[in-house]
Amino acid sequence: MVDNLTRRRKGYIRTGIVKVLPVRRTGDWLPENADSAFMNTGAKVEYVVPRMRSGQLIDPLGDVKEEDRAVIAKQLGLKDYNELNINVEEKKNYWINKAVIIDRDGLYLNLANIADYITYKILEVNLEMIAPTWEERYNKGTYKFALVFEDEESKLKNIKIDTKKEAYMMFGKIDGSVKKLSDFMWIYYLTNKDGKRLPNNPSLDYLRAETGRIVEEKPGEFLSIVTDPLFETKALIQKAVNNGLIQRNGSFFTIFGEESSKNSLEGLIQYLLDERNNNIRISLIGRIEQVERGEVFPGVAELNKPAVETVNKEKEDENKSLLEKIDSIAKANEQLLKENEELKKQFAKSKKTDKTNKGTKTKKTE
Repeated sequence: MVDNLTRRRKGYIRTGIVKVLPVRRTGDWLPENADSAFMNTGAKVEYVVPRMRSGQLIDPLGDVKEEDRAVIAKQLGLKDYNELNINVEEKKNYWINKAVIIDRDGLYLNLANIADYITYKILEVNLEMIAPTWEERYNKGTYKFALVFEDEESKLKNIKIDTKKEAYMMFGKIDGSVKKLSDFMWIYYLTNKDGKRLPNNPSLDYLRAETGRIVEEKPGEFLSIVTDPLFETKALIQKAVNNGLIQRNGSFFTIFGEESSKNSLEGLIQYLLDERNNNIRISLIGRIEQVERGEVFPGVAELNKPAVETVNKEKEDENKSLLEKIDSIAKANEQLLKENEELKKQFAKSKKTDKTNKGTKTKKTE
């Protein structure tokens, strides 16, 4: 059982190992294992007993019986359990400024050790910064560490093993199908910022390699996609986006020629699942099949026309700018040539003058 206020285990637990594990999150610009993705090497964080809105300390031993408090007080070398009372005046209060220091590697606590037990109880009541279990580590964006009992860690490892086994079993079911593998990869690309856009006509070997990598690295994510009841619809949307049948503008999608379809991804999925729009869904499927067969049909060319015109206009402007630069350079070179010719003339004139002056000097000397 877990206390609703502090999310802690009830009772006096003095056996077992608890790991205080860092909660790492992958950032937009940093990989999960980068030095700055969690805490820099050498950095430390300090946790003390937090206070409630009223200003009163949260009691770290609020779930411990009086007789057990007496044992704790004795092991801590205190006079009696009253010295563990959170309401003792500040100067004599055991919990005031009682700090727990953690670095990026977390902590390893043996609850049989009284100092480790106190550390555990302090961390347990830091509700905003410490997740009560590993499974809840992403429940709050403020969680920096999670409390993981050794027996729970073993269970988690088994869960991970089972997940990977199941993922490989599902992978085996789609392994030989280019269509199913490419459908999976399209959805992964649609929903995952790290997803790679599929090349045109990907080979079976390519699809197997990419899907296999995801199964190995992210088995849970692979399973969530292939077992998703919306799998076919999501694959249809991404293929339609890729073939110019659905326009994507940020987080909004619009089916070509169907302004009423403009929606978020979730909204568009529901739009296509609505029986009233069944003809639109069938039309998309048909057009995608035409594209995959290499056929051209009206609509896509018109849809892509603005984009093509924009590209052509940009190229035209670039060429115009380049021609202007070339013209400018040519004129500058022409000017330099003129100046060079003028300098040559001046130099020749100067040389002729020097010869004349030398001849005059020689006659005078004679």
